[in-house]
Amino acid sequence: MSIEPSRTTTDSCGSPGVSTSGYYDWLKEREQRREKEDKMCKKVIELFHQEGKGTYGAERICGCMRRDGLRASFAVVKRIMEQEGLKSSHCRRRQRSLTDSRKARSDTYKNLTKDLEITRPFQVLSSDISYVRTGEGFDYLCQIRDVFTNTVLAQCSAKTMKAELVVSTLKAAQNKWYLAEDVIFHSDRGSQYTAQSVTKQFASYGWRQSFSRVGKPGDNSLAVL
Repeated sequence: MSIEPSRTTTDSCGSPGVSTSGYYDWLKEREQRREKEDKMCKKVIELFHQEGKGTYGAERICGCMRRDGLRASFAVVKRIMEQEGLKSSHCRRRQRSLTDSRKARSDTYKNLTKDLEITRPFQVLSSDISYVRTGEGFDYLCQIRDVFTNTVLAQCSAKTMKAELVVSTLKAAQNKWYLAEDVIFHSDRGSQYTAQSVTKQFASYGWRQSFSRVGKPGDNSLAVL
């Protein structure tokens, strides 16, 4: 006489658990509940996506949902948006280059940091300009870092990306840190860093300017550590 195996599951201690049929009923109920929640979440996501005129991504929509007291998992919102083909129009834009180095292609713009051993603070500074998307457009952020310690010495922002932004950041760094005359200041060859007003400011401090090579953005990796 054969003995039918038990139709129950056991927990980690070996004691009887729920029946197999009960377990599958629970799985089915959970799946149905998840599908219902996904449908409701999809409607909310579509509403916020329309409200943002196609500019809202998963992170922004999560924020809107939480603001309104709704549960919002970034992973779930991102998954549903991908399933429905909902994307932020900002994500479809190409990354904009902030460097215009067309007027700085001669050999006079040297890279003074190549093969240089950086052994102390304030030996080499680096700088770069990035843009930050806001609700009203873009702000441009200029930072100056000490390469040895990776300390941000100064940062300034502006609505436009002009040489004045670099000058303001230079002044902020010097006024706070009183840097010595032998500093090497490294940046890309963007027009903001090669402008006459900026080079005059460097001359007044006695700093030496160092530039990335043309077509070698990796030379300025010091600025984004």
